[in-house]
Amino acid sequence: MLCIPASYVFQMPTVLIVSASPLDQDRLRLNAEFRDIRHALQRSRNREDWVIESNEAVTVDDLRRALLDFRPTIVHFSGHGGGLDGLCFESTEGRTNSADAESLAKLFHHFKDDLKCVVLNACYSKVQGDVIRQEIDYVVGMSSAVEDKSAANFAVAFYDAVFAGTDFRTAFDLGCTALDLNNLPDADVPIFMTGSHLKPTDLHDSAYIAEIEKVLYSYINTPFSERWRYTTTGELLRAVMEKHYAGNMHRLVPKVSVISMKQIADEHWVVAVDVVSSLMYMRIKNRSVSVEWEASVGLWSVPVKTYLALGSREPLLARVNAELDTYYNFEFANEQHRFQSVSLCAVSGPMLHGYVERGSKVYEELIDILSDGNEHAITLEIEQATDHTDMPLIKRVLSRTWICSQPQDTKNA
Repeated sequence: MLCIPASYVFQMPTVLIVSASPLDQDRLRLNAEFRDIRHALQRSRNREDWVIESNEAVTVDDLRRALLDFRPTIVHFSGHGGGLDGLCFESTEGRTNSADAESLAKLFHHFKDDLKCVVLNACYSKVQGDVIRQEIDYVVGMSSAVEDKSAANFAVAFYDAVFAGTDFRTAFDLGCTALDLNNLPDADVPIFMTGSHLKPTDLHDSAYIAEIEKVLYSYINTPFSERWRYTTTGELLRAVMEKHYAGNMHRLVPKVSVISMKQIADEHWVVAVDVVSSLMYMRIKNRSVSVEWEASVGLWSVPVKTYLALGSREPLLARVNAELDTYYNFEFANEQHRFQSVSLCAVSGPMLHGYVERGSKVYEELIDILSDGNEHAITLEIEQATDHTDMPLIKRVLSRTWICSQPQDTKNA
């Protein structure tokens, strides 16, 4: 007889639903939530691909044993949350026994190979989620109190999507949307948290595309003087944008399609669309999409051409595509031993040749960014050092991207 090692035995993806409603807490309709989640699976075309296990009136020991028994893909907790006091499990006498976030995270750590998502359908459970995400890829929590009906409706819509085969982020968005569609409160209370160990490239981005296209369609078809409404900075940009776009012809577009997108920070993405030649920088925060305008247009604190023509006594914020170079001329002709040359390309205007002092802190930071030999979009503080304005000194690295919230951003176009 062929013996199959346990590690080769296929295990069905499992949702473990654990619920607790201690006698000394307000009673919750947890049976109804469990029933509705099970119905969501029964309705799904993929009903044969998932298993639901449940455990009611759960103690912390019940949870530990259930994790050992079922090795779930998703753990769904329904019950009361006490914020910093912990999640409310039951004692053997049926009263509240609060489990703190650190203890739960340590428990889930031992099951992280199978456990990919934890849903904490309890008030103020973001506190626990922030800690649990140190161990688990995806966590859903609640930022404040949530009504029973809203919590249950969110859960059903979330699992409708999961059982249909979507990723967890899309399922979360559909859960929140279901509350809006049904005119229920608390659509902004659920919080989606990704594991702190995940790299940005590991995150699924398809859930954002439709909303990005919608925002950019409105942004591009809005007159220049009103585009500030779609930006992260808001009305503070009105005068800057009017000056920046002065004399430009506004053209309408029938449609905007995302070609590609890349996450560059927790809330920021670089997006290529079919109707704009330059990249668009976007912020996605709490399901809200807005344009990082200063980064998208490569804004300097003084217009590039103005600086090159007139110079500046003050340091400048400069968004550039930077690359290591070997150009040394004029005052820097014999200074290779002291300075490193860096080519600096702005969105508009000719190339500049910046110089950074070797051995300095900013030199070390630049080398860390540019040593791969490629061109990088970064934000620098530069300073005119000679009569040649196109040969500035590089004083600081302000950002490793063009996202930079320096006060100079809104001074000039």
